[in-house]
Amino acid sequence: MPVLVFVLMQFMISAKAGLINYVDGQANVRLQEQVPVGRLIQTGPNSHIELLLNPGSFLRLDENSTVVLDSVELTNIAIRLISGTALLEAADIDKSAPIRITTGNLRVLIVSSGLYRFYGDTAEVLDGKLQMADSSLTIKRGRQITAGDGGLYEQIKIPVNARADAFDLWSQQRSSELARANAFARNGYSSAGAYTSGFSTGGVWTYSQVLSGFTFIPGRNYRSYYGYTFVPLIVSTPHRVTRAGGRVQSSRTGIPRPPSGTKSGPTSRPHPTDRGGVRHGHSGRGHARGGR
Repeated sequence: MPVLVFVLMQFMISAKAGLINYVDGQANVRLQEQVPVGRLIQTGPNSHIELLLNPGSFLRLDENSTVVLDSVELTNIAIRLISGTALLEAADIDKSAPIRITTGNLRVLIVSSGLYRFYGDTAEVLDGKLQMADSSLTIKRGRQITAGDGGLYEQIKIPVNARADAFDLWSQQRSSELARANAFARNGYSSAGAYTSGFSTGGVWTYSQVLSGFTFIPGRNYRSYYGYTFVPLIVSTPHRVTRAGGRVQSSRTGIPRPPSGTKSGPTSRPHPTDRGGVRHGHSGRGHARGGR
């Protein structure tokens, strides 16, 4: 089983899913808190949070929403949405260790990188693909599935004329900020001391002073659903990086630790713009989604 350790001077992060990476507004969790199995994670009105799963996977929670982590092991992550809406942005998924999501009566497995939205008994595949937990049925990009009565499912296209809401745009803004922090990593603004790979592309979390939180450095090129490019590990680290026994080791020293009492960043929301041809410093568009 892979073991993932982040070393930031004397600050160490558990090798488990559930670290709170951003708090926007009212929530029952605090920034950089490691949430244990079984504890409710809740947001208040006009509030959002982002938490880390495995390297490259971010779970974002909308206002007035509640989730609970049923398992936080990196090779066996299980999330249950109790109320409200959640978005999952996944940059790297190990097919042998899919992320399990339960929302209402629907149970699915995230088996591909992409962007997914969950609410009620419904899962939307904005990008990527998911698989039903109780069958071999696969749901692909641009479609949604809803659990019905008697164990039946309804699968339809996501309406193309639905407009992005504030949660979609907040998620887009977070992806933009994470990509910006990733770009600064090559200049020493963000660093981490020791990682293990353990996943299909060898991506890692790394602490960013720009974010007062963690961004993602992929093992290979990654462009998010919103159009933001993340620089790979081998490009973004100007110092020597070696791999030994599945472990990525860095020769850099003087690694910064997260400042105590850090607060979440600005809460301004981005504007919806065309997604096509997006790069750093340009806007993307949240996916047009189906109504709830």
